[in-house]
Amino acid sequence: MEVGLFTWGFIQCFVVGVLIPVVKRNRNNYWLSSIFIATAFNILFQYLLRFTDLKYRNPELLALPDALDWLLPPLVLIYLQNILGDFFEPKKLRYFIPPLLWMACMLLYMLTNPAYSFDSYIGSAFHAFNLSLLFFWKCSIGYTGYMFFKKRVMYLTKKQRVLIAWPKILLFFLFILCYIALANTLNVLLVDPAYLNDVVREKIRILVGLNYVVFTCSIILITIYFAFKYPKILTGNPIVKQVEEADIMEVEAHRKTLVSLIEDQKIYLNTELNEKKLAEAIGIPTHSLSRLLNEHMGKSFSEYINHYRIEEAKRLLLDKGKDDLTAYAVAVDSGFRSESVFYVNFKKNTGYTPMQFKKNMSSKAV
Repeated sequence: MEVGLFTWGFIQCFVVGVLIPVVKRNRNNYWLSSIFIATAFNILFQYLLRFTDLKYRNPELLALPDALDWLLPPLVLIYLQNILGDFFEPKKLRYFIPPLLWMACMLLYMLTNPAYSFDSYIGSAFHAFNLSLLFFWKCSIGYTGYMFFKKRVMYLTKKQRVLIAWPKILLFFLFILCYIALANTLNVLLVDPAYLNDVVREKIRILVGLNYVVFTCSIILITIYFAFKYPKILTGNPIVKQVEEADIMEVEAHRKTLVSLIEDQKIYLNTELNEKKLAEAIGIPTHSLSRLLNEHMGKSFSEYINHYRIEEAKRLLLDKGKDDLTAYAVAVDSGFRSESVFYVNFKKNTGYTPMQFKKNMSSKAV
């Protein structure tokens, strides 16, 4: 079973990696293809070093799967940044400096140890250090990708958000790589032959191997699924166009001003508030406010403002000290200009009329 999974994983990754540029040749698809090809050869070398005597005949090959492990996270990160509008620049090659430094150190270690072999390296302090370092490297890349995604996703339009699951899968892949690195590190650090017999150690080795290939291949299967469901991801086109840092900062500044006006100053309680007045309060044109709300907050002006007004109405209805307020008073104090508009929006939002909501919540409290 284990051999079959490794074989299937290699074939699956390699074929997908080769076919992606065939669909459309562009830079993004080459990055994506490199991810699959690197994963395929990582699986291949893991297979050869686990199930053949290659590790004894050519122990220097032990460094190859680790080298691919170091290279894979920056490949995923650069592709993630590309499809979210932060296109590749030469300065991003800095992500490959740690892998190159590791390779140089590993080469030096092998050259300065004439007795270097599989048995002398696997389980050694240097091996454990390498795996620990790899784990922290993957975590740092995963964190960088997550923070980038979190920052950039705020500026996606409703249409672009349909494809947001694809960058999420890439992030998930990064964290799966962290999990696999952690499992491998703990396996070396905790599986001590002094208190575990060979049978137990072999079972743990098999579990770690299955853990690696199953999680890696599951990501590949999910990728294939998304490629069929959303063929656009294989066009190589970014989900968003290139976004300038100045534009991001400007949108973020306007968003913070809007949130402050709503949550701190409670501007929505003004019954005369309209889109023009809110835009003036922020200091931007009306069309810019409309774009900010629709594309970045995911709501129209009325939907956004009425959400806060309904929440205020709920608070007033449940406030024991305001039991004497009429429905009209609650409507006006919540920012609605008329009782009828208040009733329509309240029922649309909660499924109840204001009085039904108050009675229902009061009975639950009892």
